[in-house]
Amino acid sequence: MPVSMDWDNAQRTVIRVTFDGAWEIKDIHLIINKGVSMIESVDHDVDTIYDFTRSKFSPKHILTTVDYMENSHNIHERLMIMVNASVYIRSLTKVAAVMAPKTFADVRFVNCLEDAYALIAHITEKALA
Repeated sequence: MPVSMDWDNAQRTVIRVTFDGAWEIKDIHLIINKGVSMIESVDHDVDTIYDFTRSKFSPKHILTTVDYMENSHNIHERLMIMVNASVYIRSLTKVAAVMAPKTFADVRFVNCLEDAYALIAHITEKALA
């Protein structure tokens, strides 16, 4: 599958989504549904890392999924971290934030997975202080 989604740690506080090669709208719908189930299975905040490092393509009509994302939003969704997102994905994310302000309330862009983990640690530390 060109998009995979799994818990990234044993505490179930981080979900990692990896885009590999070309992916389609149907892949986004699958991860939205899986993400809803995963987040509903815990009673704490969850950060999601979207790793675009090996992504080769994104669908033309990706913004058609934004309403579905917003309607599926869970209060336990915290950070949305985009790793190595192209200029196109970054631009689409800015448009999506206007269309779905809850879902895209705290989007961050980083260059590598290590930066994503460091950002999560920093935000978590600040929240606990």
